[in-house]
Amino acid sequence: MSPAPTPDSEFREGLPFVGGALWIDFLNTTPRMDSGEIVDVIADGAGYGRWLRLAGLQQQENGLDKAAEDARRLRAVLREAFEDLAVDKKAKAAGWLPAVNARLDNLSLHHRLERAGAGLRLLEVPGSAHPDPADLVALDFARFACEAEPGRLKHCANPACTLVFHDSGKNRTRRWCSMSVCGNRDKVARFRAKRAT
Repeated sequence: MSPAPTPDSEFREGLPFVGGALWIDFLNTTPRMDSGEIVDVIADGAGYGRWLRLAGLQQQENGLDKAAEDARRLRAVLREAFEDLAVDKKAKAAGWLPAVNARLDNLSLHHRLERAGAGLRLLEVPGSAHPDPADLVALDFARFACEAEPGRLKHCANPACTLVFHDSGKNRTRRWCSMSVCGNRDKVARFRAKRAT
């Protein structure tokens, strides 16, 4: 039996969590499988519920099929935002802004003071005991978008891969969604090509 996935695992039950931010992992819910087929992980309520659990978000009890449909619409909006922000932080077109703001309007936030080591920290927590997970994804995006740097949002260098990520490295040289998957495939391909000559 394999151990339970940890929040920082690159892959959890076979699903990619390589984006570096919750909202980017949400975009990566349409991975290309080894067979070449693109799979929509959140195509239905069961898949969406599974992704929410693996992402560490509280699952809704009822209406997951409808929630998955709403989530797919949000994913399309955030995909457009990713492409805009990857090129220009100002995202001048920003046709996605109203849809993100509509999601943010659903959230009420409260502040809570908690102990943190020898000091204190101020936390921002959802006002509702059960906020819509898609709204939390939109909030993660909004926070990220305010600080994003063009050139750090990238597509995996493997042309057959559909995954995207935030390059948080100091040198901005990350090329692969995962060094253990696409990076390794590239190394093996280059090694074989070198041996063949």
